[in-house]
Amino acid sequence: MTTEAPAWNSAGVLWRLRELGEQLTASTGPGGMADRAMGDALIGFLDRLAARGSGPAVDGIVALPFLVHGLSSGEPAAAEPAAMAHVLWWVSARYLDDLSDAVPGAVAASEADRDLLAVVGIACHLSATVLDDACRDDPARALLLRQELSRCWHRAIAGQLADLSSTAATATAEEVMAGYRGKTGAPYAMAAAMGAVLAGCAPAQVDALRDFGERFGVLRQLANDQRDIASRRYEDLRNGTATYMVVRYLESLSEAERAVAEKLLVGCADSAAAREEFAARLTEPGWLRAFAGIVRPLIDGLHATVDEIGGATEFIEYTAGLHGLIEQTVNLYPEFLLGLPG
Repeated sequence: MTTEAPAWNSAGVLWRLRELGEQLTASTGPGGMADRAMGDALIGFLDRLAARGSGPAVDGIVALPFLVHGLSSGEPAAAEPAAMAHVLWWVSARYLDDLSDAVPGAVAASEADRDLLAVVGIACHLSATVLDDACRDDPARALLLRQELSRCWHRAIAGQLADLSSTAATATAEEVMAGYRGKTGAPYAMAAAMGAVLAGCAPAQVDALRDFGERFGVLRQLANDQRDIASRRYEDLRNGTATYMVVRYLESLSEAERAVAEKLLVGCADSAAAREEFAARLTEPGWLRAFAGIVRPLIDGLHATVDEIGGATEFIEYTAGLHGLIEQTVNLYPEFLLGLPG
């Protein structure tokens, strides 16, 4: 590496993670085989991000701990370990999510076992190593960070199990939201809480920011659901996934209308025409406006929390940054009208 990267943005974090991946691929010491597998998986993930142009998605993952730290300290750069750990979590989670969704072509059978072990190592061992290295002289803080990582694993596993055990036709909106708080809310809660811990916040402030991160993660999941439709991949429709948007749509129908819609949804498993028709129903302007009204309290509540927490500090640029992060997420797919005012 010859070019220095920015100190606290997604480019800087990804640069450091690539450097870490290159170090792992060159490992020859004890555990070298595991290191090299993790390094290959990490670099492969980073290469795919670059090829897809996934900048906005990475920005949202990286920015949260930096902004939380800056909100409390005015020095966001010190949150880099939390940002790195958050990205490493998603390296693992997205691979495991592809396995559970059985995305065609996502994983070659001959590579699956090696890659599975590698991504588990990334999320468990490598994330913890990054955090420990940041707190070599502060074991109490290192313990708090490890507790956040453990809490995230527990909540995210519960959320993913809920996702795997429910279908769009049988799940309630409350059940889907509980799953979202786990499978996506938990890692964002972790990232926000880690930023607060690294900034030296009091326990009550850490709790408040963890709760904010969880709710922000739910908003990110809602945007991710929109991406599946906007991209016309329709993986969720094909798999019968209980997304919040689909379940709320079904709940909005009369009994007779719902029976027709559920039959169409069953057909989405094998029929591209059925997927297109169901997607057209989900993107009908009247329903999009109704769904925006359902989600609006979540968005308004996030902004209110930022104002409440940010009002206690003098670092107003980070308050503005968190507001901007919320609005960036809301408007990732503006055709879905999620940003409509209440």
